[in-house]
Amino acid sequence: MKVIENKKIENVRYIFGSPSTAKSRYNQIKRTFPEGDEYTIFAEPVFVEDTNSIIWSTSFEGSIVNYNKLSPTDQAVAEKLLSKSIQNILAVAKTFETNELTEFIYNCIEIPSMKNVYLVRGKEGDKVVLTEWGFVSDTPGMEKGLLAKIISVKRVPMQFDIVFKDNQEPAANRKFFFDFEGRTETHYSDVNGKIILQDIKIDEEVKVYEKEGEKNINEQAFICYENGKYKIEVERYVDMPFKVINEKNEPVAGETFTFDYNGEQKTLTADSEGKITLPQIKVGTEVAAYQQNEEKQINKHNFICEAEKEYILKVKTPEDPVYNMRIKVIDPKGEIVPNAKVKINYEGKTIEKITDEKGFVILENVKPQTQVKVVAIGKKQKKKKQKNNELQEKTEKN
Repeated sequence: MKVIENKKIENVRYIFGSPSTAKSRYNQIKRTFPEGDEYTIFAEPVFVEDTNSIIWSTSFEGSIVNYNKLSPTDQAVAEKLLSKSIQNILAVAKTFETNELTEFIYNCIEIPSMKNVYLVRGKEGDKVVLTEWGFVSDTPGMEKGLLAKIISVKRVPMQFDIVFKDNQEPAANRKFFFDFEGRTETHYSDVNGKIILQDIKIDEEVKVYEKEGEKNINEQAFICYENGKYKIEVERYVDMPFKVINEKNEPVAGETFTFDYNGEQKTLTADSEGKITLPQIKVGTEVAAYQQNEEKQINKHNFICEAEKEYILKVKTPEDPVYNMRIKVIDPKGEIVPNAKVKINYEGKTIEKITDEKGFVILENVKPQTQVKVVAIGKKQKKKKQKNNELQEKTEKN
């Protein structure tokens, strides 16, 4: 390896972690192009912690001259070689399925200025090498420039594929905002889930986002490049249809349910067919449903929102209330009759009870409006027996 430059790291910041990771980033680029030498446009960096400097080296053999020290003719040669080398490495990067590598390469190339370009002349012909790639000057406005100097500005369309995150199917009629070149454009995805932005500058950063009220959501940024592929994954929102049924699986109209989800709450009432629709819920959202009975929640249900599914809300028929009846037995003088036999007829059945010491019997679990017939046999019977005894005693005396 031949040393090109030994440069102290001052007033700059490394965009890929720290200067100590520079070598691993270089190896990453090198491994990405195993079948070609496109990566050789980048000088190999070695970080020297003791001196806080980077040693930049190249595998090319020959004389090495900085761009600023070249003659105008040789500068033109260097510019042509640089443009060709950059186009080659980007062409390979764009063959990969994702945009990440391309954006990574763009960052590496955009950082240096022409003073970081070196022309190497040797037996293998003329080559160019870049140093200080991956660094950003702390001077405002100095981050960009090299690509603009060597590649003419070109405008191309950017096609975005809008797909649902859960199944990768096209998401139609989704509204997106695009920020670029100091302006904002609004577009809706078509029936195939596509949005096309026309005449976008190559290398332009395009920010994309949706809105939820006044809040920006699902924000992403893309770098425009020729023949680029851009995909935006979005959450799926669906209407949740509910059907209210009773214990006999019959639809029930007019039942009101409260729905809790994502910190929101909605109260809806079933229509004449027992149907309720909860609009536009994100797939995967947990939804709780219940009815309110005074201070108590009844008929509770919990659901996870899915696409193309109907949900059942089952209501229980409230049982009629029942009460205990206290029946007091008194004689004609209004005095209580303990130990009296009481015959009770209700709901087609007959039971017998004995009054307690206070003259009461208790009939449990009786529905309101139930007709209850009570016959008591008590002291009156006892008095007849007493009179019969007195009559017998009187007869015997006579």
